[in-house]
Amino acid sequence: MALAPIEGQPGLFRDTDSGQVVNIRDFREGDKYDTVVFPAGEAIDPGTEFIFFQDIQQKRDLDTNFKTPRKLSAGESMVLDRIGLYPRLALGDVIDLPRDIKKILENAFYRLKINDILQDEGPAIKFPSGYGIYGNTTENDAGIVSLGVPATASAARLVKKQMLNQNHELDGVLRFDARNWLTTQGSAMGPIPAYVNPTLERAVVVTNYLHGLIRAAVTK
Repeated sequence: MALAPIEGQPGLFRDTDSGQVVNIRDFREGDKYDTVVFPAGEAIDPGTEFIFFQDIQQKRDLDTNFKTPRKLSAGESMVLDRIGLYPRLALGDVIDLPRDIKKILENAFYRLKINDILQDEGPAIKFPSGYGIYGNTTENDAGIVSLGVPATASAARLVKKQMLNQNHELDGVLRFDARNWLTTQGSAMGPIPAYVNPTLERAVVVTNYLHGLIRAAVTK
């Protein structure tokens, strides 16, 4: 469902597929989000997928605000406007290593499907959330790493806004692919290092944000 604003009618949009008029005047701006963890000490094999919105058990509000796996709550609806990824810089008392975060963001491929219809996909670095910490640090073996500029105005928006409700199934995936084309031969600029599957020294958590206008259920 793609939405187009109705000229002269603030807050009203028309579904370009069905022609239905959607009233967003009762919506608030916000995010739906979920978090996955990348474990330390094990090489991430090609084909490994980390799936958002699916496993929400025992997660609290800090890491997810989904109450139903892969779906909005009953009576909840959303106008999806932006997709973003954010690597969290600390996990409890442990500060994440910048090199571990880079290994994820530079090697992972992200895809979002809604009801098995592709919404967007590409290398993880394509999806800044616009959130994050900015600045410098003097800590040893630590740094402040962000995916893009931590400013929401800098995060790309979907060309077509999507209207979601409890009947839509979300499928957000970070996947690590084989990169066999990287070899130690054939570069005019010199040898290319052989690709080695990434291994994290410390666990890293990444949050997937779906930003837009949200209308909560009238009753709980």
